[in-house]
Amino acid sequence: MTTYANLHPKYIFGLNSSCKGTNCYFVESNQIIYPAGNTVAILSLDSKSQTFLHGAEKYRGVSALTVSANRVYAAIGQIAEKPEITIFDLKTNKKRKALQVPDQNVSEFVSLAFTSDNLHLGALTGAPDYNFVLWKWDRNRLVTTVKATGGSGPVYEISTSPVDNNVMCAVGNACFRFYRLNESHLKPYGFQRGDAHHFLCHAWYKNDKVIAGTASGTLLLFERGDYRHDIQIKNVKNEITGTLLEKKSYRFKASPTDAGLQSQIVQMKADPFERAVSPYLGTEITAITCCSKGFAVAYGVGNVIVFEEQSTYQSVDDHYKQLYVIRIPHDTSEAEDRVIKTLAISPNEEVIIATTFNCNIYSFSLSTAEIKEPEEMLFELANSSYHFGAILSLDCAIRKSLVVTCGIDKFIRVWNFLTMTQEAAREFAEDIYCVSIHPTGLFVLAGCVDKVRMYTILINDIRELKEWPIRMCKELRFSNGGHLFAVANGNILQTYSTATLENISSMKGHSNKIKRITWTQDDYKVITAGADGAIYEWDIQSCKRTADVVERGIQLISVVVAPDNKTHFAVNANKFIKEIQIYEGMILKELDLGLTPTSIALSRSGKILLAGFSDGTVRAFRQPLTYAGEWSDYRMHNAAITGLHCTYDEIFCVSTAADNSICFWKMTDAEGRVAKLEKDLNYATEILVTKQDLEERQVAINELQQRFGELKLEMDYALKRKDMLYQEEIKELNSKFTTEVARLSTDIAEITKEKEKNTVEYNTYLKEVAQQHKSQIENTEAHFNTKLISEFEKYNALQNLLESTIQEYEDRLIKLEADRSNAIEELIDYFEGKIKDKNSALEQAFNDAQAQMAESDEMKRQIEEDADQEILEMTTNYERKLRHERDMNAKLKGESGIMRKKFQTMQKDIEEQKNEVQRLMTECAKYNNLIKMTEKDVVTLQKALVDKDLAVANKDKHIAELMKTNSDLEKFKFVLEYRIRELRKLLEPKDREIIYLKQQNADMETELESTIFVRNGLQLQVSELKNKLRMTDQERNKEKRLRMRSLVLVERMRNYLTRAMSVVADHRALKHVVKAMYTKYGNATKADKAGSAEQEAICELVRQRNHLEISLTSVKRKLSKDAQFTRSEQLKIMHENLLLVYEINNLRRELKNARDRLNQYETSLGLNQASHATEAAEMRYKLQTAIEDRDDIDIAHENILEMKDNMIHAQQEEIDTLSTKILKVNEYILDTARPTTGMPGPAVDHIKSVLSSNAFQKLSE
Repeated sequence: MTTYANLHPKYIFGLNSSCKGTNCYFVESNQIIYPAGNTVAILSLDSKSQTFLHGAEKYRGVSALTVSANRVYAAIGQIAEKPEITIFDLKTNKKRKALQVPDQNVSEFVSLAFTSDNLHLGALTGAPDYNFVLWKWDRNRLVTTVKATGGSGPVYEISTSPVDNNVMCAVGNACFRFYRLNESHLKPYGFQRGDAHHFLCHAWYKNDKVIAGTASGTLLLFERGDYRHDIQIKNVKNEITGTLLEKKSYRFKASPTDAGLQSQIVQMKADPFERAVSPYLGTEITAITCCSKGFAVAYGVGNVIVFEEQSTYQSVDDHYKQLYVIRIPHDTSEAEDRVIKTLAISPNEEVIIATTFNCNIYSFSLSTAEIKEPEEMLFELANSSYHFGAILSLDCAIRKSLVVTCGIDKFIRVWNFLTMTQEAAREFAEDIYCVSIHPTGLFVLAGCVDKVRMYTILINDIRELKEWPIRMCKELRFSNGGHLFAVANGNILQTYSTATLENISSMKGHSNKIKRITWTQDDYKVITAGADGAIYEWDIQSCKRTADVVERGIQLISVVVAPDNKTHFAVNANKFIKEIQIYEGMILKELDLGLTPTSIALSRSGKILLAGFSDGTVRAFRQPLTYAGEWSDYRMHNAAITGLHCTYDEIFCVSTAADNSICFWKMTDAEGRVAKLEKDLNYATEILVTKQDLEERQVAINELQQRFGELKLEMDYALKRKDMLYQEEIKELNSKFTTEVARLSTDIAEITKEKEKNTVEYNTYLKEVAQQHKSQIENTEAHFNTKLISEFEKYNALQNLLESTIQEYEDRLIKLEADRSNAIEELIDYFEGKIKDKNSALEQAFNDAQAQMAESDEMKRQIEEDADQEILEMTTNYERKLRHERDMNAKLKGESGIMRKKFQTMQKDIEEQKNEVQRLMTECAKYNNLIKMTEKDVVTLQKALVDKDLAVANKDKHIAELMKTNSDLEKFKFVLEYRIRELRKLLEPKDREIIYLKQQNADMETELESTIFVRNGLQLQVSELKNKLRMTDQERNKEKRLRMRSLVLVERMRNYLTRAMSVVADHRALKHVVKAMYTKYGNATKADKAGSAEQEAICELVRQRNHLEISLTSVKRKLSKDAQFTRSEQLKIMHENLLLVYEINNLRRELKNARDRLNQYETSLGLNQASHATEAAEMRYKLQTAIEDRDDIDIAHENILEMKDNMIHAQQEEIDTLSTKILKVNEYILDTARPTTGMPGPAVDHIKSVLSSNAFQKLSE
C-alpha cells in the first residue's frame, strides 16, 4: 500500500536577517507583517496566531518589504536570478502583480515604497548601481529610472511623501536627495549637501517634514526640501563605549566613525554557520518612526527615544521635547545584539514594535508609558525570542510536546509544538554543536566544545546536571525508552546509562567520524553512519557489530531505520537516497534527488519519509520508494536544512535551517486527513522545580503581600488627602456658583428686557415682510404664467419640427440604403465579369504556351540557340502582361476602397443627423426641467414662510425654558446651601480625627528613633565581637609559633643527648657536651619561662575582659527587654485612649440625639414656629397628664450627666499623666542606651521604679 504525505506550514519562528531596510510593519492595530525564512508571515499580537502570504515561498528569499499607506497591499522584493517585486493583497493574502526591471542588470532590491495614492511603487536596486526605479504597478508599466547615489557609499532606503504623490526621498552614505516626479521624470530638488553626513534612516513627519538620522548620532530636520535645524539627544548612555551622550550640535560635521561603517551595514555577508559580527559602534541612529504627536528614534544599543512636538517654544532646541527612553532588556551577553534595525507604530498609536540585530521582535505599550517608572520602560518580546544565526541541531520528545534546538548563538531553546510557544531558553559561554532531549522531556544532552553535558529542564531555566570529558561531540542521541544514550566520540560509539550516568560500553569500527546515530524502536540495537561511507548496526547487549553496509569514497549525510528494523534509508553528498537491507548487505533502490541532501526523517509508523536539502527545500516521498521519483517539494526556508524530525504522534513535522528559522508543518495524507491519535497517547504536563526556587517564590509572594499592605495604607492615606482637596474644591465651586447665579439672574433680567424689545420689533418686521412676500408672489405668478405660455408654444413648434426632421431623415436613410445595395450589386457584377474575362485569357495564354512548348521540344535538337532566345522573349512578354494584370487588379482594389469610403461618409452623415435629433430632444428636456425647477422655487418660498413662523414659536419656547431653568437654579442654590451646612457639620469630627492621627504619627516617629538607637548599639556590639575574634586568631597563631619553636628546641636537645650518649665513656667529652648544651639552651628556657609568665598575665587580662563583656551583654539584653516591655505598655495606653475617644464620641452622639428630641418636644409644645395652636394645646394637656414627675427625672438626668463628665475629666487627666511619664521613660532609655560600656545599676533601678509606679499598675489592671 503506497502512502503519500502533504505538508502544510502551521507556524514559523524566526526573522529573516537578509531583508534590508524596514523589515516589520503593522497591517492592523494588532497584526504585524515580517519576513521569516523564505516567506512572509502575519502575526497577531493578541492571539499569537500566524498566516502566510501564499506564493512568497517560491523564490530564494526576501530582500525588501513594504506596506501601502492604507494597509491593503504589500510589496516584497524577491531574491532570484532575475530579482522580482511581488505585490500581494493583504485582505486575501494572494498575489496581485509581479514587476521586473527590463534591460538592466539588477542584483537585488534593497528598499521599496508605495506612494500615498497607492498607484505608484518606488524601488531601490542594490550595489553597484543603486538606481531609483518607479512603476505604475497596477498597469505593470515602468515610469522612470534615476541613479540615486550621490557619493561613494551605499544608499539604504527610499520613501514617498504622505501628502504629495510626486515627492520622494533617498538616503545613504554621503547621499540625501529629494526627488519630484515631473512629466515621467524624477528630478532632484531642495537640500543638496548630503555629502557631509552618513545617513542611515529617515521618516516623513507632519506632511512636508523629514527627520533623518546619521551614523554619528545626529538628528536633522528638513522642511519642504530644505534643512532647518538639529534635534538634540540628551543623557543616553553608549553601552559599547560606556560614554554618556550630552547635549551636542554637529551642524554638518562629518563623523570619524562614518568611514568605519560605509557599506558594511547593507553589504555585510558572512558564513551562515558563523555568528554575524555587528558593524555598529553604539552612536548610530538606526531607525525612525513618526506618529501624530511626535516621533521615536532608535539610538545606540537598544535605546528608543520618544520625542513630542511643542506648540510653543523659545528656541529650536525646545521645539521637540525628549519625553522618555524605552530600552531593550539584556537577553544576551552581546550588547551589539540589541541594536535596533526597525521601528513601527500601530495605527491607533498604542503599540510600538522594534526589531533588533539579533533577529528578535519586541513590543511596548505606549498607553502605559505615563504610569511607569524610568527603570520599568522596557520592551517585551512580541512572540518569543528567536535564534540568531544558523540552527545546528534539533530533537523531539516523546512523552511531552517539546522540541529542543541549539544554534551558533550559544543558546539552547525548548519549544512547545502544541501551544506554539517557547518553554525555556538559556545562553551558554561556549559553542554547542548538537542536542538531544530525553523522551520524558525533562533532560537535555548537549555536545559542547570540550565536554558533553546533561542539563535539567526546569520551569523557567536549564541547569547543568552532569558532564563527561568528550571533546567536539557533534552527534548524540537518547534511546527511545530514555534509559540509555549514545555519544559519538570521534569514530568511537560510547553508550551511557541515564540512571547511573556511567559509561556502559565503547564500540569502535568506523575509520572516520560518526555522522549520525539512530536507535531501533526496541532499543536493542543502534545504527551509526560515518563519513567513511559505512553504516554499522551495533548490539547493545554484546557490544558487537551485527550487520554493516560499506561504500568507500561516499560521504554519508544521515540514516534512518524503518519500524521492522530491517530496512534503512540513507542519503549521501552525491545527491542520492538509498533503500538498504542491512542484514543482506545490499541496496534495494537508489534514486537521484537532483539536490544535495542535508537531513532525512522517517515517521514512527514508517509511512512518511522526508528529506531536507541545501537550498531550504523539504521533500515528501511516496512510500514505498519508486523509481519514478514521485515526491512533493515544499519550501519555507531560504538556507540549508539543518534538522528534520517528525513528532511521535505523526501530526507535526519540525524543520530547522541555517537562516535561524524553525518551521512547524502539519502532515496530512493524500485526502487531507490528519493521523489519528492513539487512545493511550496523552502528552505529559509535569515540570521540574527545585526546592530553592519554590522557597524563593514563596519569599517573593510574602514580600509582595507585605508590599500590597503598605500600598493599601498609602492609597488610603492618599484617598483621605484627596477627599480633603475635593472638599476645598467644593467650597470654591460653591462660591463660584453663587456668584455665577447672581450674574445669571442679572443676565436673565437684561435678556427679558431685550426679548420684549425684540418681540415688538420682530412683529412689525414680520408684518412688513408678509406684505412684501405677498406682492412678490403675485408678481412671480404673473411672470411665470406668461413665460409658461411662451415656452409651451416653443415646445409645440419644436415638436413639429422634430417630427418632420425625423421623417425626412428616415426617407433619406431608406433611399441611401437602396442606392448602396444597388451600387454594391453593380460592382459585384462588374468585377465578376472582369474576373471571368481574365480567367479565360489566362487559360488561353496557358494553352498557347503549352503548344509553343511542344513545338520547341520538337525543334530543340536542331535550333537550340534560337529556341532559347525565343523562350526568353516569351517569358519577358508574359511577365509584362502579368505585371499589367496586377496593376489593373490594384486599380480595381483602389476603386473599391473609394466606394467603401463613400459608404462610410454616408453613414457618418446619418449619425450626425441622429445626433442633431438627440440634441434637440435634450434641449426640450432642459426646458421641461426649468419649468419644474420654477415650480419648486415657488414651493420653497412657501415653506420658508412656514419655517420663519416656526422659528418665532421656537424662540418663545426657548424664553420660557430659560425662565424655568432660572427657577430650577434658585431651587438648586437652596439645596446646595443646605448641603454646605451639613458638610461643615461632618468636617468637624474629621478635623479632630486628623489631629489625633498626627499625634499618633509623632509617637510612631519617636519609637522609630529609639529603634534606630538600638540598632546602632547592636552594630557596635558586632564590631566588638569581630575585634575579639581577630585578637583570638592572633593569640592562636602566636601559640602555634611557640609550639613549633618548642618542638625545634626539643629536637635539637635530643640531638645533643644522642651525641652525649655516644661519649658516655669519656667523662671530659661528656662534660664538655653537657656544658655546651646548657650554655646554648639554658638562657632560652629562662626566656621562655618569662614569656610564659607574660603570656599568663595576658590570658588573665583576656579572661577579665570576657567576663566584663558577658556582663555588659546581659545588662544590654535586660535593657532591651525593659524597653520592649515599655513599648508594649505604651501601646496598651494608646489602645485605651482610643477606647476612651470612642466612648466620648458615643456620648456626644447621645447628646445630639437628646437635643434633637428636645427640639421635637418644643415643636410639639408650640414653643417653635413650626407647630399649630390646636395641636400644641392638645400636646400640652397630654404632656401634663403623662409626666407629672418631670422634676425628679430632670434631677436624675443632670446627676447622671455630671457623673459621666467627672469620669471623662478623670480619665483625661490620667491619660495626660501616663503620656508624660512614657515620654520621660523613653527619653531616659535613649540617654542611657547610648554608651557602650554597660548600664550602671542605679539606672536600671530607676527604670524599674518608674515602670512599677501606680499609673502603670492601673494601666495593667
